[in-house]
Formats: sequence, structure tokens, C-alpha cells
Amino acid sequence: MITTNKFQALLGKAVSYFILLSCLAILMIYLVQRFGGDYAEQKIKEQLERSGLAPFVHYENIHLDPFTLTPSLENVIVGDQSAPWLRFARISLNNYLINYPNLSVDFWIQESPINSLSRDTGRLMRAAGIDTLLGKGSFSSNVDGESVTSQFKLDIKDLGKLTVASHINLLDQAIDMADLRADILASLALGQPEALAIIYGDTIELNSLNVQYQDTGLFTHLFPHSTMSQDSQNSHLTGLKFASQAFGLAPADSSEADHIAKTVLTFLNNPNQLSLSMSPSPAISLKKLTLLSNEGSLYQDTTMRIAND
Repeated sequence: MITTNKFQALLGKAVSYFILLSCLAILMIYLVQRFGGDYAEQKIKEQLERSGLAPFVHYENIHLDPFTLTPSLENVIVGDQSAPWLRFARISLNNYLINYPNLSVDFWIQESPINSLSRDTGRLMRAAGIDTLLGKGSFSSNVDGESVTSQFKLDIKDLGKLTVASHINLLDQAIDMADLRADILASLALGQPEALAIIYGDTIELNSLNVQYQDTGLFTHLFPHSTMSQDSQNSHLTGLKFASQAFGLAPADSSEADHIAKTVLTFLNNPNQLSLSMSPSPAISLKKLTLLSNEGSLYQDTTMRIAND
């Protein structure tokens, strides 16, 4: 039988152990946050340097969630600090220290009046009919041997929702995923996507690509119904056929260009959702894709499909 004194002694030990364990847990959380945060910041800085984007990306601080090992860049400015291209409230690399080389990123575009951003961004905003930029998005990329599946989502208030999903094969096992992602990011940020075909033309092949755009205001502003007369529609139809040729999809006088133009025009008349898919069989290299684009036969030779959903 446990006496009152023994019970009090056991309770005192239990409380002491609980306090000790709590202190150890707090210490562990602090160490993970401190040193994990330093490690994450070092890796992020390395990636920015390797991609050549370090001079263009500025952030206030990096916060590490010690429970999910998710580092987040806070108050990120891309471009000139006084007139940036974009402002992000937060960019989070979910479970970065656990899942690498897999990647999962969430980002939030900070609400930004037109006069707080660069001239280039402001010009695009005026053309799109908005005076404040606000949005969010995500990017995920999973590696399984030589196979890499990725998905990018972007939702801009009063403009639209964009989803891009891809499946590629890495033909060279020496390719470093960090370098590949840095090169993709840099080529897009600098407006030079053709650089990817030069660097990785023979070492990456495309299995599939799917793009979906849901309009929430952009095309309604650009192409109001009241101005889409028959003459205007005929003019747009002709222009879209030549655009198909300019982008290397199909010759302007081909049935493929006619289908593309009519599908896009239907979307412009009633903006809702437009989708494009590409699923070449067998998979096709970036170099071959570039050649098909130069030949103007991408639509036919990559099993490309465009639809107004």
C-alpha cells in the first residue's frame, strides 16, 4: 500500500521528469530551428548564386518551422528593391530538409498597387485591366529514378488560374536536380526558355505536358463581347492561324492551324477554360522539340491537343 509520503515522492519525481523532458524538448526545438534554419538559408543562397538570380532576389528573413522542417522566406522582393517585378509575402519550401531532391513550394504574392512595382510589371497590369496585384501558387517536383513529374499552379486575382503539369525523363544520370531547377528558374526569369534546349537538348525528353487556363477576368477585359463583330472575329481567326505558324505549331494554311484558331476564338467569345496537352509517343527530346518547332509541325508530331472546356 502506497503511503501519502511515498505518493508525494513519486509525484515529485514525475513532475521533475516532466519538467526535464520539457526543457529537453524546448532545447531540441531551438537547436533544430537555429541550426536547421542556418543550413536551409545556406542552401537557398547557394541555389540563388548558382542560378544567377542572387542579385535579383531579396528577402527580409528565413523562418524555419521546427516541426515540419519547412523554411520560409519572408517579405521577398524580386528585381530592384525600389521598383520590383514582384513582391511575395512568403515563399515556403515544404519539408525541404526531409524530402530533397523532391520539392514542394507554396508562395503568396503580396498585395501590390501598380505604382509600387516596376514599369514592366505595371505595363502588363494596365493591359490586363488591374491596378492591384494579388495571388498565390505552388510548385511540386518529384523524382523517381530517371522520371521527374512536376506541377505548377498560379492563381492571380481578377486575371485567371493557370496549371502546368509535366513528366520528363533524365537521360543523363549525372544531371543534378538542383542545377536543373536553377537553370529552369533562371531561363524563365530572364526570358530565355530556349536556353534549356541548348543546355539539356540531348539529356532530357518529354513524356507529357498539360496546360490549363481558367479565365477570371483577363480575357473578358481584353476581348469584351461588345467589340467582337464578325469582321473582328475574321481578323482574329486569321491572326490566330499565323500565330500558330509563328509559334511552330502548324502552317497557317493547314487544317491544324484552322482547328487551333477556331478553338481559341471560341474561348475568346466566351472565356472559361482553355487546355493544351502534349503526349508524344515515344517520349521526345528537347532538341527534337526545337527542331519540330522550327519546322512548324509541333501540333501534329507531338500528339498535341487544344480544347475549349
